[in-house]
Amino acid sequence: MAEIVRLDRAAEEAVLARCLEVLEAGALVVLPTDTVYGLAARADLEEAVASIFAAKGRDTAKSLVVMVGSAEAAERLAAPEARATLRRLSSLWPGPLTVVVKAAGIPWKRFLAPETETLGMRVPDHPFMLRLLSASGPLAVTSANLSGKPAPQSFDEIDPSLLDQVELALDAGRCGSGLPSTVVELEGSNFTLLRQGEVGEERIAALLAEQESAPRDAVAGAEERTKKKQGKERKG
Repeated sequence: MAEIVRLDRAAEEAVLARCLEVLEAGALVVLPTDTVYGLAARADLEEAVASIFAAKGRDTAKSLVVMVGSAEAAERLAAPEARATLRRLSSLWPGPLTVVVKAAGIPWKRFLAPETETLGMRVPDHPFMLRLLSASGPLAVTSANLSGKPAPQSFDEIDPSLLDQVELALDAGRCGSGLPSTVVELEGSNFTLLRQGEVGEERIAALLAEQESAPRDAVAGAEERTKKKQGKERKG
């Protein structure tokens, strides 16, 4: 059975230290996120990531998402050619958006997504998680439920058989919105909606379209200003 610790402000420093200790040892932690409770492990420890699949009864052909502490950290995990487009969505982070992009040459990426060149990444909008991620580095995180079962929004909803397989569980009561993160895959400047969640598809499309059209608008504006200046010079 997991060591269950209540997460509150008074004990946050001690809980953070304990989390880091458990993760460093390659064990699993159940923790709150901005959506539902998550099951987390160090992304760069192969046995720890394998433990996530085993604990959930999850098909190993299904990729795991990596959570990081900032948009800049996410960008470093993306292939160079994917970074500019990824940056266009950075205003939605921290938040309930998972972005799948072509990954950089990360040795541990194969632990999370062995059958694809892509990697799903997210920056959660949860104060404790952001502190943890800034200290721990990338974590492999999935919902804290048995495969095929509902994702828990409340600590009381977590299956006891899952808790039996983790070292540490943080009880923060009810967490997040209960809605899953929206998942999109980027390819070039285009995106495919893989799962609808809290962030609307229209908002993502608008951000990408706005950023893509900005350089063209700037060029058009410059050309118009040049024409006006030339007209004034001819009149003069």
